Amino acid sequence: MTAPDRLTLPDDHLGLYLHVPFCVRKCAYCDFASGPLGADPALADRYLDALEVEIARRRAEVTRPARSIYLGGGTPTALSGAQLRRLWRAIEALPRQANAEVSIEANPGTLNADVMDALAAMPLTRVSVGAQSLHAAELVALGRIHAPEEVAAAAAAARGLGAQVSLDLMYGLPGQTPATWAATLRDALALMPEHLSLYALIVEEGTPLAAGVAAGDVALPGEEDEAAMEAIAAARLAEAGYAYYEVSNAARPGRHCRHNLGYWLGREYLGFGPSAVSAVGTLRWRNTPDAAGYARRAARGQPVVCYSERLRARDHLLERVMLGLRLRGGFSLADTERACGARLADVAGAALARAEAAGLLERDGETLRLTPAGFPLANLVMARLMAEAA
Repeated sequence: MTAPDRLTLPDDHLGLYLHVPFCVRKCAYCDFASGPLGADPALADRYLDALEVEIARRRAEVTRPARSIYLGGGTPTALSGAQLRRLWRAIEALPRQANAEVSIEANPGTLNADVMDALAAMPLTRVSVGAQSLHAAELVALGRIHAPEEVAAAAAAARGLGAQVSLDLMYGLPGQTPATWAATLRDALALMPEHLSLYALIVEEGTPLAAGVAAGDVALPGEEDEAAMEAIAAARLAEAGYAYYEVSNAARPGRHCRHNLGYWLGREYLGFGPSAVSAVGTLRWRNTPDAAGYARRAARGQPVVCYSERLRARDHLLERVMLGLRLRGGFSLADTERACGARLADVAGAALARAEAAGLLERDGETLRLTPAGFPLANLVMARLMAEAA
């Protein structure tokens, strides 16, 4: 079997992330830092006030033009057209390369004429459509606001903007079977997206879904069915000309998401908005997750950062290794060790050797990657490396 290509980015790649903490309705499985826009309609404008303040304060941190910009949430397209235009005007204060990748997350149920008119004024290159499923009952179980047919309309609308289409899909859903998952994949692939993100449902504590599962009111597919769904996805995507380049992401050749690749390759990024995280060198910091608190602190001239740390060399290395191993083609261990000033053999040598001996990890020159046998066990391999380093 031919080894997957190792993807690269320039060392000076800089990504910008803008967090929009609003949605139309909170989904049953979601534990992200977001909330329904209707709960406090005026909060969106206070959030934009605060975002403008934060961007103005931090303009000096953007020391080179951004190569990627990602508007995520929440649901950015839950904002009105006027609010989206204001959001983009704030972003335009930050330097970006002429060919920067500009992505936005969109819920299929929010792309009305007002929103589409605002999106048409942005230099979007990617629209990530939160489809999750193309089966009506599964969408209801998740608490999604859109119907299956709106996914096709959203993909067509994105193409009308001249943007590439990425579809987010989930498996392991309440009531889902391998047959309904196969049907969702069939319908999704018929839309010919450039990119697909396929996520296994995780039941997060404190969500309505977790309460339903705990009460016995919600039944999830068993391990055998979930494994069958993963196998179906691998086969269907390969047949259609897609290749997995990361644990949960597949794309047509050359259509991977450069912004997310920056995270996995350990490139620097700056986050703006509630809960947004930044990584520059060995410094990590995170903004307060509460949208109202973020707006209030910015209005008062107070810092919006709630946490920061500087990583030690070994922790920096482990972070880079954990992220790099998510990539199917792996990463340059030699370059990573030089950048971090530490060696993996010194930090977790025994676990590394055991994983290689078991056929879960392999080296190809300076490249370290999970093997085909290791990818289904990626979390276990990473956990063992972390456990030894602890």
